[in-house]
Amino acid sequence: MSRFPPPSPADLVMCEAERLADHPDANATVGAVLHLTGAVPDPAGLREHVTARLAGLPCLTHVLTGDGPTARWTPAVPDLTWHVRAQRVAGEPGALEAAVRLHLREPWTEGVPAWRMVLLHGHVADGFALLYLTHHAVQDGASVVTVMETLFGPPLRPEQFSVLARDVSPVPRPRPRQAVRSGVVLLRHARKHRLWRSASHPLSGRRHTLWVQAPSGGLRTVARAAGASTNDVYLTALAHAIAQWAEESWPGATGAAIPVMVPVNLRTPDEAAAPGNRLFLTRIDLPGGTMPVGRRLARTRPLTSALKSAEHRTVLRAALIRLPRGLFRRLVAASTVPGRLTVCASSLVMRRRLHYGEAAVHGIDPVICCPPGVPLAVVALSYGDTTSVCFRIDRALPDGDTLPARWSRALADLAAAASPCTGSAPPPPGRTPAGRAATVVRALVTWLAQRSTAGRARRR
Repeated sequence: MSRFPPPSPADLVMCEAERLADHPDANATVGAVLHLTGAVPDPAGLREHVTARLAGLPCLTHVLTGDGPTARWTPAVPDLTWHVRAQRVAGEPGALEAAVRLHLREPWTEGVPAWRMVLLHGHVADGFALLYLTHHAVQDGASVVTVMETLFGPPLRPEQFSVLARDVSPVPRPRPRQAVRSGVVLLRHARKHRLWRSASHPLSGRRHTLWVQAPSGGLRTVARAAGASTNDVYLTALAHAIAQWAEESWPGATGAAIPVMVPVNLRTPDEAAAPGNRLFLTRIDLPGGTMPVGRRLARTRPLTSALKSAEHRTVLRAALIRLPRGLFRRLVAASTVPGRLTVCASSLVMRRRLHYGEAAVHGIDPVICCPPGVPLAVVALSYGDTTSVCFRIDRALPDGDTLPARWSRALADLAAAASPCTGSAPPPPGRTPAGRAATVVRALVTWLAQRSTAGRARRR
């Protein structure tokens, strides 16, 4: 029997989303492409290398069995001849990206650990790529980073991995006042927006899969000048790209705030490589409409304050591990109904330099999934001097494939200014809406406050 808690409703939602996908582009596959300089390795040696590190990676040795209340993480022994493969790629431009897109469509085999690694070579004279893919029900972005650091980085203690929630207790006890404040934040963004409904362009299951790179130093320079975080800069450039695109191609979003779901990482060091998701999707409404990109950054910065708050993350962590599964299931279901699904945007940092033998990893491109009903999913991964951004875009969006270039131009405009931005903060969000999501979140607030008060009384 597995030593890990049962899969969460969020894990099961990812499985259900894949079952609902009407095209393999909309499956739940995530991962990364590692670009290395050096001689192409022997696949047998790569399998031995991975095998030697499996003991520290339970997310690679467990499968999700059962469904609903019977779902469990079950130990399973990977077959490395199937999980680690090699493929020669043509040398013409774009051949590597085309190979990655094809592998993204490959379905997962039931009863087998949901991951694979493909050694791709032939596209460059001195180097190769390692494509790592997994199912989002088994691994989130933080887990993917941990797997890559375990396989190709220096030996690390659990607390040394790059993407962990170090300021959140594994068994949190949020303060009642903070539980209420966090509940209000969730309630403000529970209303339906219907921004992506269009009779002339109904969302589909087909996706553009595109990457764009930017110097990490540019994001940091802009962030320092504006008193913001690099994530603020990344989200501002994304909002600017979407707002400009909407003016030309999506009238329903013209001038409107842009709702974005941001995954808040809640994975603690003791869960570094545990199977399943350890995140909480939190919506923020980024400033839309026409405005200078510097002003958009000034208006974005205060909107992300909750994402940076350790106390707020403590409440989200409590909801993740303590909330009754029935209520948590209702909360997840309420946030994923049509009319509430929207753009997803996440960011990751790989702080360790990676290598395989003598071959150094000189770049990493992340891979994100874009489930059914989601118009656009974006993930940024910073490694070394470069931040690579993966866009998965519903092909139903007219000229949606222009969004990566628009993001790059917005970032370039911010970097060119590189000065403290001006602009007023956005007006406070609207009043709490009625409806199913509001009811569920009110129940969450009440439950968290009661549990926190009871916990304090017991400690006294």
